[in-house]
Amino acid sequence: MVLATWRIASLFAVEPGPWDVFGRVRQLGGVRYGEDGLPYGTNELSRGLVCVWCNSIWIGLVLAVAHYLKPGVTFWLALPFALSAGAVIIQEINDGVR
Repeated sequence: MVLATWRIASLFAVEPGPWDVFGRVRQLGGVRYGEDGLPYGTNELSRGLVCVWCNSIWIGLVLAVAHYLKPGVTFWLALPFALSAGAVIIQEINDGVR
């Protein structure tokens, strides 16, 4: 669940996702980009969206409650995100070695 929480939080905070779906979510939430290209929030929701530390709390809470209510379903929904997180971590380590 930790890896799934991080992966989902990272998607919402900084990654475009397929067809820029997460970029659109950020834009709808009020995230804008400065001249330096860095995102900033225009309201409380958008400030939380661009912060992995912030949105991971809420995502972790949702996953924890979902796991309590439906552990099997939550496991299978979280598994692809956890596997993706593992692959990202391995790639980052591999890139750092080169």
